[in-house]
Amino acid sequence: MPDAPKRERRFNDEEVALIIKRAAELQQTEQAEQEPGTALSLSEVEEIAREAGIDPVLIRRAAVGLDQPSQTNRPSAWVGSPTRLVFERVVEGEIPIEEFEPLIAEIRRTFGENGLPSVLGRTLAWSSSNRGGRRRSTGRNIDVSVVTRGGVTTIRVEEELRNLVGALFGGLVGGGGGGTTGATMAIGMGVFHSAPIAGLLWVSVVGGFYTLARTIFGKVSAGRERELRGLADRLEEQVTAVVPTPSRTLIPKTSAQRE
Repeated sequence: MPDAPKRERRFNDEEVALIIKRAAELQQTEQAEQEPGTALSLSEVEEIAREAGIDPVLIRRAAVGLDQPSQTNRPSAWVGSPTRLVFERVVEGEIPIEEFEPLIAEIRRTFGENGLPSVLGRTLAWSSSNRGGRRRSTGRNIDVSVVTRGGVTTIRVEEELRNLVGALFGGLVGGGGGGTTGATMAIGMGVFHSAPIAGLLWVSVVGGFYTLARTIFGKVSAGRERELRGLADRLEEQVTAVVPTPSRTLIPKTSAQRE
């Protein structure tokens, strides 16, 4: 019997997009090998992305990120959580300067203080202050910026936590561990009559304070991370709602159209 003809495989939309994307990558790799000095403009990269089923807006966001240092909230090996929190959002379009005031109001509502806002050119900057607000005792070091440039609006929310690390670990590990040195050594020598055991007892006490400090800092850092991420998301929503887009921009009618 003759062999039954094989059915040609069919691909769904997601697989088609992946195939086109992979083909585009292969093409770019071959071109790079043949012409090492070739460079692509942003519009050319966006066209490749469009053919691969990727939203060109995402390409523009990624391109903006190349011009800025990589920011990742990486946990510190010593304290167990990030000591600096950074969240960034990029919105297609440039927000008008007159729309900065609602952004400042949202920032103030989030942190419960007026802070120190400033506008320089097309850049809005807001910094926390140690005066006023329901959180004045925390001495938080927060910076928020909204920059309009190159057809996009970049939102950046960040907080430095190293002051908190110093206060928390210094107070618990340094104060608690150091303050109990005499007592632990006295117990070790008085009960066990052994200097090594007394030393181990002191190390265990210090280790307990260190673990406690890591736990507390981890919870505080996680809470502030949620707060800053939420603010970045809300600011992105506000900016997206007011940035001029082609669909919102009115094109003046020509004299012929008026007639």
